[in-house]
Amino acid sequence: MSEPLQTKVEQTLNQLINKISQLAYQEKIISLLQFHSSYACQSEELQDYANETQQLIEQCFAHNNERLFDRLNDQLELLAKCAINQKIEDISNKSNYASRLGQMHKKLAEYRQYLTKFDDQIRLNPTLPDNHQLRVRRQRCLDAIEKLETQISRFEQKRNFY
Repeated sequence: MSEPLQTKVEQTLNQLINKISQLAYQEKIISLLQFHSSYACQSEELQDYANETQQLIEQCFAHNNERLFDRLNDQLELLAKCAINQKIEDISNKSNYASRLGQMHKKLAEYRQYLTKFDDQIRLNPTLPDNHQLRVRRQRCLDAIEKLETQISRFEQKRNFY
């Protein structure tokens, strides 16, 4: 019974992506997708968001998990708004800019707190091998911080460009 529904959802996704890919304001749409809480993807390419949604569709129907379906619904709703609404909210307006920038800085501060905790734990255990889970997690946290700092920098540059 779920196969026809899954097929319809996949077709809907494809129609939305096709419609969005024909629109002139791609940068604004991708910017909205980048900072939407339902997407893990932080890409500059629309196809990456389509791929993430496609994977989520497959997970939803394979695991029948309500939280996954809620996330899928959020993603499809956002894509539909982007495809239908010819006047996407101007991402360069000050309140939206400040709010999004504030969210990114808040997340950056949170990541730095994690990094500090990892550093403290490593200092308490200086003989941990390089491949220990704590060191691996610390490195992932450091990578996430660098990625977010790059995003903040690009976001600020875009804002100054407009």
